[in-house]
Amino acid sequence: KMNLFFFLKFFLFFSDSFSQQAITVVAQPPEKKITKDVLKLPAKILANEKVQVTTVISEKIKKIVFKEGKFVKKNQILIELFDDEENAIKKQILAEVKEAQMNYERASKLFSKGNISQTILDNRLMLKDKLNARLEEINAKINDLKILAPFDGITGVKSFSEGSLVKPGDVITTLYDIKKLKIQAKVPEKFINKINDKTIFSLRSSIDSDMNIKGKVSIIDPLIDDETRTFKIIGIINNPNSLLKPGLMVNLTFNFNDRESFFIRENAVFNQDNITYVYLVNKKNTVLKKKVNIGLRKDGLVEIIDGLSSFDLVVYEGINKIKEGTPVKIK
Repeated sequence: KMNLFFFLKFFLFFSDSFSQQAITVVAQPPEKKITKDVLKLPAKILANEKVQVTTVISEKIKKIVFKEGKFVKKNQILIELFDDEENAIKKQILAEVKEAQMNYERASKLFSKGNISQTILDNRLMLKDKLNARLEEINAKINDLKILAPFDGITGVKSFSEGSLVKPGDVITTLYDIKKLKIQAKVPEKFINKINDKTIFSLRSSIDSDMNIKGKVSIIDPLIDDETRTFKIIGIINNPNSLLKPGLMVNLTFNFNDRESFFIRENAVFNQDNITYVYLVNKKNTVLKKKVNIGLRKDGLVEIIDGLSSFDLVVYEGINKIKEGTPVKIK
């Protein structure tokens, strides 16, 4: 009996000491909510097409035909370079071609009557063909002295004036196609399976609060950036009245399907080595550290995409006083 008495006394003392060591925390299960799956991103506008207008020949500018910042049509002349020398050469070649053609026709008639040999006729033909080749060559050079617009677009600022000497590689101006525009944005990696090349987005800009343009994703970069954990997308929009310009920053909104998710208080989550955790209280009233994947943050709550069930008790007050295995009392 004495032994039983001392055992009971020791047990009660130990239990009382243990309960005094337990830390008081506040915990509750995660809350299920229907949330609108919305992604908002900053984005940059790019020209649909952009080309630097240069020359392939070193020559002085004779005439600048285009006006800066104005619309030009495809194949419209933008710049004319001096071509006096080339036109003089062409005039001479044309005269030689005409003479060679006449000589060939005369030789052909003589050959048909048997008055000259096949060799003489072939020589006349060869000379005519050589001169025609020279004519094509000088025509190509003259064409190079007229710089044409490769597509419909808006011209940029000119870098040279009439009379300036330009060399191959010198950028005289830049031509932009802005009837349609490309939209470039970086998307968090967790949306990699939600965005495809048919995904629709809406675009807003600070230059016009009423603007709401619809666009579609056209290109998805398969590479995830190691540092930002994002991937690049390119979208296409129409540009009515050419209001939007390349280089402008805009805001994109993606509306995905509504979803049901768990939400917990934002102060319940913490990071260790770039991994997100929460503390749970198990049936033995001890702390368990659990890895979770988070989603949206809104109104002091954070979405838990993976890692929790509706039966879990998540600690949201007192997490700085506990660690895994700590005995706790729930307030």
